[in-house]
Amino acid sequence: MSDLVLRTSLVTTTSELEALRGAWGQLLASSATNEVMQGPLWLINWWRVYGPVQGRELCTLAMYDGDRLVGLAPLCRRSVGRFGLRRVEFMGSGEEEEHETCSEYIGLLAAEGYEQSVADAFGLALKNDSLAPWDEIDFIAMSSEAVISSLLTRAMGKATVYEITGGAPFVTLPASWDDYLASQSSSRRYLIRRSLKEWGKWTGAAPTLCKVEREEQLDEAFDMLAALHEERWQEVGHSGAFASPLFCDFHRQTMRDLFREGALWLNWLEVEGKPVAATYSIIWNNQVRFYQSGRKLDLPSKVRAGLVIHACAIRESIEAGYSQYDFLAGTTRYKMQLADNVRPLMRLSLSRPSLRSRAQKLSSAGIGVGKLVRNQVRSRLEKR
Repeated sequence: MSDLVLRTSLVTTTSELEALRGAWGQLLASSATNEVMQGPLWLINWWRVYGPVQGRELCTLAMYDGDRLVGLAPLCRRSVGRFGLRRVEFMGSGEEEEHETCSEYIGLLAAEGYEQSVADAFGLALKNDSLAPWDEIDFIAMSSEAVISSLLTRAMGKATVYEITGGAPFVTLPASWDDYLASQSSSRRYLIRRSLKEWGKWTGAAPTLCKVEREEQLDEAFDMLAALHEERWQEVGHSGAFASPLFCDFHRQTMRDLFREGALWLNWLEVEGKPVAATYSIIWNNQVRFYQSGRKLDLPSKVRAGLVIHACAIRESIEAGYSQYDFLAGTTRYKMQLADNVRPLMRLSLSRPSLRSRAQKLSSAGIGVGKLVRNQVRSRLEKR
């Protein structure tokens, strides 16, 4: 338990959230995590698009040491289920499946050295109801490697449920492409070299990444990525993420903001002047976070355009001096064929005993709320 007691302030309006942008950005830069999806660029845009949906209410907790913002819990609340359970979630999560952004490495944000004090302040806010009325907490897509995550688990109390929910494959980038290949198993090394060779045999040239270099290219590049993504998902009978107007609204603005920050890496491979594969990545804190992709399906059977574009991106990342190439969540085959490690992702959940939560649980078990209420009344009468 830290001896430092932080001052807290509850942010409940969009204008208050916007007013935090500058201090929030400084806090992000001074944190040990410094993930783009924890920052104002990503989450304020998310709130603008997704905040009005599903009856969300803003309940972000800002934590101060004097006048300095040293901690932030970017939270919102919504009612879920038949009985309207009040669920508190991190911004960037909780969307309906067809609209979800799949934000990763979200969580409590703390300035380096303040992690314990921030976790304690958040735990206290839960206990003394200074956060917001709530029935359950559901925190997903957190990095289990972040110090603040383990501290938060303890601060939330013994009733908190901790789960590892998946993994995010990544590559720790070495000094050279040859070093990267040498670090792979012989089968993976063969696969990468063979894929690049088959591309050259098909096109007559080595693969070269095209990329967005001017802001006026963004709209056309966005449409190209969306079309390739949809084509890729048609293979499994799905329309893909870009079918959601909310998802598209969010990313059109976020891509523009990322580009202005020098953080957008939107790449594609062309054959005879036509794009055949594309990736949408974010460069942040000297690391690459691969976010979304698409590719054409009507290619020669031996041409692995998806693997080739990632191999090219990894090689360029090494040449640029980046420290990591991260595939984010999902241990799909192509990611595991290129990655050399997996970062566990975690979830924290906590339920508060209440009539709403008991009704929801009993309803799920087939017991009516009427019986629950009758039992509650009977119990109170018996105590008189």
